[in-house]
Amino acid sequence: MKRRLLGAAAGALGACALFELWFRTRDTKPCMMLPAHRHPWRVHHFSAEHRVFRTNIPIRNFSKRYEATVVDLKPSVRMLAKKVLPDPAELKVSAQVRPWHKETREDGYWPAYILTPQTTLEFELSVSFEGSLERMQDIHALVISLDYTIYSRREKQHKHEEVILIPEQGQITQPDPVSEGNITILPIKTHVLTDADNMAEVVAKYAGPVAQPDDIVVMAESVVAITQRRYLIPDEHVQPGFWAKRLCYLIPNVGSLSSRYGMQSAINEVGLPRMLAGMTVGALMKAVGQPGWLYRIAGMPSELVDDISGTMPPYDKYIVLGPAHAQSVVNEVKARTGLDAAIADVNNLRRATLIAHTKGVDPKALTAALLSNPMGNAAEQTPLALVRTQPAAVEAESESPA
Repeated sequence: MKRRLLGAAAGALGACALFELWFRTRDTKPCMMLPAHRHPWRVHHFSAEHRVFRTNIPIRNFSKRYEATVVDLKPSVRMLAKKVLPDPAELKVSAQVRPWHKETREDGYWPAYILTPQTTLEFELSVSFEGSLERMQDIHALVISLDYTIYSRREKQHKHEEVILIPEQGQITQPDPVSEGNITILPIKTHVLTDADNMAEVVAKYAGPVAQPDDIVVMAESVVAITQRRYLIPDEHVQPGFWAKRLCYLIPNVGSLSSRYGMQSAINEVGLPRMLAGMTVGALMKAVGQPGWLYRIAGMPSELVDDISGTMPPYDKYIVLGPAHAQSVVNEVKARTGLDAAIADVNNLRRATLIAHTKGVDPKALTAALLSNPMGNAAEQTPLALVRTQPAAVEAESESPA
């Protein structure tokens, strides 16, 4: 009898273990918004003082077997102004969402919608401006928050995404050139760039009119990454793991990997084994007076992570990664404009690193020219620079009269 009871208990435990194993292997692919795949902004001028910007954004259920319900989606707008608006009533900004399915309502209410496996729902995001063009040009940027709720076999999930919109800008005044020896650097000011921009088109628009054939156009690496939507919302996009929570304490305060979110972002970029190797070798080499080996071993992607506050508003609230496919970006700029191009990571500590460059660039000479950080790291809004080498002046020898 006792053996039978023990056998039954063991069988029950085994069945429970098998059921738990089955449960843990269920499809857990997410249902999520994909703002990086949104449509280009469409601008509608209804009147001199009423403009509407519209885009379509997909929500995708990646599960192959289970449904998910988009329970709710609510937009809100945060405005960053270049100066205090004299009267907030002079400019009204609002955002609305409209799902494209048969239950679409005209009153702005979001009906709960079931997404079957491997299907996509598109919704329209519209941002309305009511006010004078002058007031609109006082806006630095708009951050549209999109808070949505997913209901499925998993726990109910509250998710958050953000989309940046730059409305019409006024005339942009270019800063003065900077000369040092036979090198002249022209910082190029642009509008605040977003993931709706293409770097080759930005270079053609802003640098093209003032560039000379032998100039080199340099792009700030963080801005290139922003145009590729290579930025992350902490907590929403980054979930620090065991190692990130501990390794971050080994990084000095000034480092972008000194937070658990920055460290996890770097681990995600290069992999845990490479990061552990970098931390180990870095610690050993630093002990003998040779700093910098962490990033040499872990790789450049770990060095290019900019933690919160590492970039200009509105991106100072995000973790910005290094650019993807950097060589393709500079090649595209060369093909579009005819200018040799480079992507550089430059800071105020007289350090400059080239991420990628076209064949006509002398990397050593260009790195030396960028040590003064002509593009700046704060509110300069100059993500481009033209580097121009002036021909050496030849002094004519004057002959003394006989």
